[in-house]
Amino acid sequence: MIYINKGEEPDFLIKYKKKNPKATYESDSFKQYIKDLREILVKEQKFVCAYCCAKIDVDKSHVEHIEPRNLKGGAKSKRTLDYSNLVASCNAKNSCGNVKENEYDGMQFISPLNKECEDIFSYQPDGYISGDDYTISTLNLNSYELRNARKAIYKEILYMSNEDIRLSYCSNEDEYFPFCDVIFDFLKRN
Repeated sequence: MIYINKGEEPDFLIKYKKKNPKATYESDSFKQYIKDLREILVKEQKFVCAYCCAKIDVDKSHVEHIEPRNLKGGAKSKRTLDYSNLVASCNAKNSCGNVKENEYDGMQFISPLNKECEDIFSYQPDGYISGDDYTISTLNLNSYELRNARKAIYKEILYMSNEDIRLSYCSNEDEYFPFCDVIFDFLKRN
């Protein structure tokens, strides 16, 4: 997981909420804005999933509510259109937002919007992520697929110099390399 520095709330979202103060993400009148919102979130995250850092694009992602739209006990979140609660997640069936669903404890969950999130998690050569057990379990960040993808990246960079890693994997300012969290962690520790 890498820290996502949220940009300014999009004008269309500000105007929509002002015009429709009781609307939610599920409102029929909001459906026309979902793709635009997803596009902004994907670009803001430099084309990687907010949780696992797999490559995403507008068509291969979904708008993820950090605090779920439906809370445990049947309550509805009041933050469904709160820009500071929205990120883009991959569509993996075995991890991230699709697995998290409505599981969420705000006191335990480590959000990618938390500036310290990169210091909480670390990545091992075998592809395992360690750090906050609740978040890792909730998002299934040690799924077989994610472990193998991280292990492959780790193998690629293991014998490279830090300069070569930066040139090969960190030179595009508009788009992160998939599983950049492994790369950033490796560079931080070496």
